[in-house]
Amino acid sequence: MNQLSWTYLADDGKQHFVGLAHGAESGHLVVHCNSKVVLIDFKVFDDASYSIFIDEQLCEISIEKQEGEYFYSFEIDNKADTPRNRARKKLEKQHLLQSIAFLGTLALIVSIAIFSISRWTSRADQKNIAAKLQDTGQQVSARILVPKEKSVDYASYYFIVNGKSYSAATTYSNKLTELLPNGMPLEEGDEFLVTYTPENPALNQIDYQQPTQFQINRYRDRVLKRLFENNPKTDKASLTCFFDQMYKEKGIEGMAQLYFQKTTSSKNSRHNRQTFDRLLQESNLTKTIEKNCGKVSF
Repeated sequence: MNQLSWTYLADDGKQHFVGLAHGAESGHLVVHCNSKVVLIDFKVFDDASYSIFIDEQLCEISIEKQEGEYFYSFEIDNKADTPRNRARKKLEKQHLLQSIAFLGTLALIVSIAIFSISRWTSRADQKNIAAKLQDTGQQVSARILVPKEKSVDYASYYFIVNGKSYSAATTYSNKLTELLPNGMPLEEGDEFLVTYTPENPALNQIDYQQPTQFQINRYRDRVLKRLFENNPKTDKASLTCFFDQMYKEKGIEGMAQLYFQKTTSSKNSRHNRQTFDRLLQESNLTKTIEKNCGKVSF
C-alpha cells in the first residue's frame, strides 16, 4: 500500500491535511482531506489525474507510473478558472475590479443558495433515514479503509451498488478506546453489512453487529493468532478447539474475551484478564469445553 500526505496552507493561514492511499496490487485509490474521504477510485494501474477543491482552491493530484513504480504529486492549480483564482487576478488587474466584484458576489449568492438547499435536504434526509432504511433498505457488504497516517484517527467504508462505489466516514478507528459494539477493534479490509436506500445509496448505515462470513473467518484467524502468542505452552489444537466452542457458546463476544485475554482492565474495561478469568468460572461453559476439547490450561 503506497501512502503519502501533504499539507496545504490556505491564504487565510489554515492548514489542510491531504492524504493518499494507493494499493499497488489492487489499484484501489483513496484520497482524504481533513479526515473526510473526498475521492475513491478502483483499478488505477496507469497514469491518472484527479481534481479536488480545498476551500474553493482547485488542486491537482497526479499519478505517474515509470518502470513499474508509482510517483505521486500534489499541485495547486492557479491557472484554472475558479472563484479563488479569479479573486487573485482581481488584485493584479485593478481596472477589472468592478466586474470581478460583481462576478464574485454572484458566485457567492449562488454558492450560498446551493449550500442552503443541500443543507436543508441533508437534514431532511437524516431525519427520515432510519424510517427509509427500515421500510425500503437493501443490504450489501461494505469494506473498511483505515488510513495509516497518525494525524488521521478515523476510518471509512465503501460499498458498490450497480457498479458504482459509495463511501462514508465512520467514527470508529483501530484504537482500543474506540472498539466496535461487538468488542473487537477495526482493521483495514474488515467487512460488514451496510443498509442503503435503493433510490439514493448515499443514504446508508453500516451495521457492525452484522459481520459477513468473510469477516467471521478474519476474526477467527486474528483471535487464534493472538491466542497462540499469549499461550505458547498450550497445544494449538486444544486452543483451536477451545476457540470454536467459545464462539459457539458466546459468539463474537466470546472472541473478544479471547482476543483481550492478557489486556489490563485499565486499557479495556469490557474485555480483559479479569473478565476472561470470570468467564472460565462459568460451570456450564467449562463443562462443555472439557467435554469436547478436554481440559485446556492457561
